[in-house]
Amino acid sequence: MKEGLLSIGEMARLNHITIATLLLYDREGLLKPAFVDPDSGYRYYDIYQNARLDMIAYMKELGMRLQEIQTVLSTEDITWIEAILAEKYEQIHKEIRALEIRRNAVERAIRAMERYRKSPVKGTIGRFPRRIISMRAIFQTSRPV
Repeated sequence: MKEGLLSIGEMARLNHITIATLLLYDREGLLKPAFVDPDSGYRYYDIYQNARLDMIAYMKELGMRLQEIQTVLSTEDITWIEAILAEKYEQIHKEIRALEIRRNAVERAIRAMERYRKSPVKGTIGRFPRRIISMRAIFQTSRPV
């Protein structure tokens, strides 16, 4: 092992991720190893790269794709980063609204099933005799025009 550097396995264990994840981040340009042994091709990381790895994890929690994260990390324009975060914020709110609509639909379906379960068994409702309402009764109870 190189002095002061972490092997890829140590870096993965320290950050609770897999070696495959670190290899992916290397391929995508998100987190390049501090040193690659020219003979073995083995990757080593500096302890200070944990901060970048933490940023990647944080942005993934926000639902950002790796390509978006790579763009954000390669940009040093704070205004642009704020715009990306504001866009992600609005996207999350749209997803929440869509989920609320779906939740309401499920609640309505549950209530309908409860009403169905409580309704009488088929054939228990009998026929009611036909009723004739006198027009006089209707006019007597209505308001004068």
